[in-house]
Amino acid sequence: ITVPVLKGQGVPAYSIFEGTTGDGRTVADMLDFLGVIDIDVVGIATDYCVRASALDALEHGRHVRVFTDLVAGVAEPSSEAALAELGYAGAEIVESTSLG
Repeated sequence: ITVPVLKGQGVPAYSIFEGTTGDGRTVADMLDFLGVIDIDVVGIATDYCVRASALDALEHGRHVRVFTDLVAGVAEPSSEAALAELGYAGAEIVESTSLG
């Protein structure tokens, strides 16, 4: 499923859940409409956008995986802390090679 999402349009926004689809739906509404339960989070920056998006996905009742080899952080200490926080919050912290 590919759905373009706009976020940070003139205002700071770290989480994908702060964005909207082209037709103005929230990401949470779009995921509910499509029946999406599992969310894989990748990208930059681990300690900001990845962290915020994964935490929001968990808060919205999704199963979340964060692929450590497909994220990059601003700083190593804060990135490691973010991954630890996400694991504690219930996200699976894995490498993409674990998919087999």
